[in-house]
Amino acid sequence: MRFWDTPGMGDNVLIIIDGTGRDMGITYRMINEVLILNFQKERVVIAVNQADMAMKGRHWDYENNRPDMVLKDFLEQKVYSIRERVKEATGIEIKTPVYYSAEKNYNVERLLDRIIDNMPKERRRLPV
Repeated sequence: MRFWDTPGMGDNVLIIIDGTGRDMGITYRMINEVLILNFQKERVVIAVNQADMAMKGRHWDYENNRPDMVLKDFLEQKVYSIRERVKEATGIEIKTPVYYSAEKNYNVERLLDRIIDNMPKERRRLPV
């Protein structure tokens, strides 16, 4: 998991989760206890990278450069699970994370759209 905080853009956070990982305990703890509680939910984007390598690379349609239905269902369940676990732990409803593959250039445009859509119109006001 990597964190980028861009103060010049109004304190946005992009959380990139490794889509091949199975143990999400530390990831959920970091999201729930640090990020969600310290940043407005509108300023947090969560993404799952390596969609092509989830399920150990099986069910990737190399001919069409996208997941087949089995892998797509798996990825949809993964991002839904992330969203629900954050809601259970914090009571905060986040946008459904985006899954993508940087290497295969799959869903990268969707991720970039989410980042752009998430950029606030104004800088966050700091307490005086």
